[in-house]
Amino acid sequence: MNLRSIDLNLLPVFEAIYMERSLTRAGELLHVTQPAVSNALARLRAVFGDPLFVRAGSGVTPTPAAQALIAPVREALAKLRSGLDQGSGFDPKTSERTFHIAVRDAASSSLMPVLAQRLERAAPGVRIHCHQVDRGEIPAELASGRLDFAIDIPMLARPELDSTLLYSDRLVCALRRDHPKAKRKLSLEAFLALRHLVVSSRRSGRTLADEALAHVGHRIRPVMRLPHYQPAFHVVLSSDLALVAPLSLARRYGATVRDLPLDAPTLDLLLFWRRDAADEPALRWARGELVAAAQTDAAASGERGGRKGRGR
Repeated sequence: MNLRSIDLNLLPVFEAIYMERSLTRAGELLHVTQPAVSNALARLRAVFGDPLFVRAGSGVTPTPAAQALIAPVREALAKLRSGLDQGSGFDPKTSERTFHIAVRDAASSSLMPVLAQRLERAAPGVRIHCHQVDRGEIPAELASGRLDFAIDIPMLARPELDSTLLYSDRLVCALRRDHPKAKRKLSLEAFLALRHLVVSSRRSGRTLADEALAHVGHRIRPVMRLPHYQPAFHVVLSSDLALVAPLSLARRYGATVRDLPLDAPTLDLLLFWRRDAADEPALRWARGELVAAAQTDAAASGERGGRKGRGR
């Protein structure tokens, strides 16, 4: 195909539609009207001789041709943006860049409040979009450019990804402050006898509690399973249910914490990004902000824990 036949202004529209799966949301992302996005899509279809996106429910889904195009389009746009950023010097104070991050419930609850405070001061126009993405799909999402970063466990490591440690945490048993078992050390028998609530984004499969207990040949049968920690802690603080959770989150919600009566693995969360995009100024700046926010949150969590005391 002759590149002269392609209006390069259409490529960001293609990227936005692919990312948002909606012409309306793509327009909002680009700050243009939905008819303008529709017109650009019509021109793209004419250039590539393919529908590119077809209706799916209330949005659109990419055709095989669009799926094949997204990687080279994102690579070309990334190189162009990198060149422009290097030439102009990326300025977070004036940038309206959107960064896409795959992050799970626990990390977003801790990290995003601190990051929001930093961005309000240093980069008021920058936008952060967080997504919950299946771990198996994250490398492809990073490679295609639909994600800029991922915050996940070390299992995500790949040769094409760089990473740095954001958090190191441990599992505890969280209880309401006046829970009958909140005043003394938990034995394994007492822990197993508790009525448990677990948090998992999956419908089935092992939870954090199961992973910890598997090493001693036990498991719990929870009376409630929720997909997010925020409602789970609301339940814990208003009932006799117990929750195995990261210590930093239990402190944040003011729960009483008790050490688990078993050896639980350390919870490490890493920030991942594409190695070939490591030197892009905008991504380098965002990476620094994420790391700084995590460090600030970790220090504040330690202070909160110091006032309330550790579980015994």
